Amino acid sequence: MYNLIRYSQKPEEWQMTKNGKNIPNGQLQYKVLQEDILSLQTNIENSVYNRDWVFEQHSKENLQKLIPNTKTGNANEWKILLILKKQNFDKPGTECLKGALLNKDTNEIALMTSINSVAIPGYKYRLIKKGSLHKDYKICQCKMIAPLIFWDELKNRLLF
Repeated sequence: MYNLIRYSQKPEEWQMTKNGKNIPNGQLQYKVLQEDILSLQTNIENSVYNRDWVFEQHSKENLQKLIPNTKTGNANEWKILLILKKQNFDKPGTECLKGALLNKDTNEIALMTSINSVAIPGYKYRLIKKGSLHKDYKICQCKMIAPLIFWDELKNRLLF
């Protein structure tokens, strides 16, 4: 059973738990079942719904920014379900993408975070060494931590 809980370092963002336990740090979420996303409770009161995130265009270039240059990333065919983008206005040119990709072979969902080359020097956590399929973006080696609008919209796109 999956649930959403507030991320302690950014209370306006949420993360999944599995059977009441946090998904470990550094674990990519490649194989999330659609049923697990649909079971998430997203109508949470007293929550910041969206702060500084905008919907991003579904394009081949943006898809490449979210596919890790890994065995799993390269071995499957992916389709964008959702992309949100946040730009950091304190450091112009920095960009972070939060995406949900559908694995066309397995029908499972991959939840990916990617940052551009301008944002990389300020990023304190692990990145996938080979980056993404886009030369200027790297995949963050992490679980998905995202604003409530991400989880709510992903659920809506699977339902409707």
